[in-house]
Amino acid sequence: MTDQHGITWQQDSETTWTARADDAVVATVTLGRQYELLSADDAVRGSHSSFGSAQAQFEAHRQWAESVQPD
Repeated sequence: MTDQHGITWQQDSETTWTARADDAVVATVTLGRQYELLSADDAVRGSHSSFGSAQAQFEAHRQWAESVQPD
């Protein structure tokens, strides 16, 4: 399912999820001791106790980044 910012989340394995925009991977979440978020451009990193929290951090950053981009 694609969100309002054009991001689609896909579970690639039991412990890995990827966020995609226009078929390009823009972030990865891996489950170890925590859900570890890393954006493809290294601008966003985080450790979370749930996948939803990692997902929310990335989506909030993306929304912020879009809001500060010049038209």
